[in-house]
Amino acid sequence: MELAAFVIGTSSLISVAEVCLTLARAIDGVKAFKEESASLYAAYNFEQVRLTLWIHHVVGIAHSPIEIDRLKIDDGDLPPVLTSESPINLHQPLQSALTEVAKILKKLNHLLGKYGANEVSVTRRIRFQTGIFKQGGKDEIRELLAQLKNWNDSLDRVLESRMRQHLISNMHIRLLSAAQTDRELEVIQGAAQGTHESLRQEAAFRRQILSIANRSDGIPSGLKISSHNISPSLPPAMKNGAFRYMGKFDHPGVRPIRVLQEWKLGQPNWGDNERTTATTRADRLASMLRIEHKPPKLRCLDLAAYTITDGPQNRLDFCFLYHPPPFANGAILPLTLHTALTTLSERKRPTLAQRFGIAATLAESLLAFHTANWLHKAVCSTNVLFFADAQNELPNFRQPFMAGFEFSRPDTVRDLTLEGPASSSGFDAYCHPELVASLTGNGERRRRYQRRFDIYGLGVVLLEIGCWMTVATILRSRQGMEGTTHDHLLETVKMSLPSRVGSRYKQAVWECLHWEEDESGNEPGSQSGFQHEDETEELRAQRQRQRETQIEDFANTVVAVLRDCHCTL
Repeated sequence: MELAAFVIGTSSLISVAEVCLTLARAIDGVKAFKEESASLYAAYNFEQVRLTLWIHHVVGIAHSPIEIDRLKIDDGDLPPVLTSESPINLHQPLQSALTEVAKILKKLNHLLGKYGANEVSVTRRIRFQTGIFKQGGKDEIRELLAQLKNWNDSLDRVLESRMRQHLISNMHIRLLSAAQTDRELEVIQGAAQGTHESLRQEAAFRRQILSIANRSDGIPSGLKISSHNISPSLPPAMKNGAFRYMGKFDHPGVRPIRVLQEWKLGQPNWGDNERTTATTRADRLASMLRIEHKPPKLRCLDLAAYTITDGPQNRLDFCFLYHPPPFANGAILPLTLHTALTTLSERKRPTLAQRFGIAATLAESLLAFHTANWLHKAVCSTNVLFFADAQNELPNFRQPFMAGFEFSRPDTVRDLTLEGPASSSGFDAYCHPELVASLTGNGERRRRYQRRFDIYGLGVVLLEIGCWMTVATILRSRQGMEGTTHDHLLETVKMSLPSRVGSRYKQAVWECLHWEEDESGNEPGSQSGFQHEDETEELRAQRQRQRETQIEDFANTVVAVLRDCHCTL
């Protein structure tokens, strides 16, 4: 099949292997436009990204650079449903569709070039927004964009739903990662209104997160309450005891409501600076968890309020209060994944299909958290919750929730790690070997927490789900054998997962447990990756591109693979 000649973007030919044109420049280009013309330009980039992602992931083109007008695609490059041998014969309609898309793109490129949208200078950009209004180009551009979106929608419809979701996820990652300021996110939010609702919602969420992160330390959220308004009002007696309760929140003048309490006990004898830092971070975290209309894939509970109490030895204790989900029986403490692994009889365990769903949902949740520039810092099976359904009081395995956010922080160089879960709580098994070495003082300085440490913890949780046993049980079964904890986990992945959950699931877990720093060795957010005041703009841009690549790699090699795991019932 021969693809008709067409040009994508405002800079002649594109590199399909890189999936889209330089979005940082495209987003930066809208800054000088007025709101309406900026939205037109952003909408144009949405559809470019959709089309190029479709070509990249469906056709499988990976070499770069490529001249689109000379591209030839054989049936062998395509999924079976799109070849000339397919029973429904989509081969010819696909060729016709891409030809029509090429015509629309040429017209759009011509108009955008005519009005100066691709110019670098501010003067020419301003000329673009005035030109399209004076010369009547606005309506023509809108009509062509609507046609381009319709063709992209048609191309998406020939794919399986899992592939469609994967392309949408990649589009959101690319566009949102390229937008780093409130103004850029505002443009995306406005341009997505009415056409890409989930993208609009994610952009709005990112704007709120950015506002919270940039909020002055002296401005409280108003979410802190007195411990006298909750029951029980005391934290667990021991640091390693139960730290979740179902309780009540009695707000003055309002009927008491049921809440899930989640406690975090601070370190004894914190100094004034540590107490201030911890209090500020707790308030910002509460603000984030209180945001309405969070992306559904984030899978975290909505926060009602939080409180702080003074514990023994000058200890500062925090309690976060969450609303149970609407379907849940609010009187029953949610079941943790760890408890499910250790106590459920075979008859009450989730089915294999449900286990695949749990794994994919948790990976999508971590992806959403990282895309929002936050680190979880406590990914483990005790922080995965299943609420009892109000109808039958059975755990709802179709709707897992991530918990344990009390250790979380923004993924920025100014937010330092205070502490994580206690080592004696069994959390070490979920920790990357480098993190364990630094925490135990085994010849390494304390490592700054990084995204890849979250991904490693997820890998251990996925291993538990695949084997349906706790990591402690897995390690006990290998007691006396040579090797480190990490070695034992890798051996279990290799030997036990394929026969239980298949080779694709095994590969996703393997990727998580092998996640490394970027090629330069300076992962954004790492100790060696601090942004200094004298750091050049080019180096900052390079770090941002590395971050985008890492998040997209996780989406492609872990999230998409888990989403594709399924079984026939």
